[in-house]
Amino acid sequence: MIQKYDKRLIAADMLEEAIKRFKVAETDLDYIQSILLAGASIGITSPLLSEEQMQSSHEKSADNVIRLREHALGRTLTSKEREEVFSGSLRFNKQAYNSLKHAGKGKKLAASDDLEIETDFAEEAEELLWAAIEDFNNLPISPEFLIDNGKDEFRLLIGQSDPLGTIPQMFCKPRSQV
Repeated sequence: MIQKYDKRLIAADMLEEAIKRFKVAETDLDYIQSILLAGASIGITSPLLSEEQMQSSHEKSADNVIRLREHALGRTLTSKEREEVFSGSLRFNKQAYNSLKHAGKGKKLAASDDLEIETDFAEEAEELLWAAIEDFNNLPISPEFLIDNGKDEFRLLIGQSDPLGTIPQMFCKPRSQV
């Protein structure tokens, strides 16, 4: 039976599942699934942010790369250089995700010549998940919308300061008695 779905809720479901898979990962396949789910969530949230004239986390990262490049060169990049750096940075940020989604590059690279990927899947999953969480948190979605659609646990999960459990806890060294 054909039903109607809200893609924001699908993005939330995929992101929640990606976080769960990451947190209990035992094999690279768990991280690969996390990468694919997080990347698919970004595929929904990024255009929505753009529509609201907001930058995605990957676009913010690309702008930072441009600023660093300009600082290192001691000059402003031309618009063509800025465009090249920006698009290159976006590709770099989603390199593992895109590599997992596709084999080959149209007529530029045969699928049979693009069968290997060399990466740290855990690291790639973590980076993509943080981007997906930031992007989802920046969507203009009310908490009531998420609650009304059964996403209260998800809302709380991504609102936590460390939903992936990857930020090391800081402990103060006990003060020595003098």
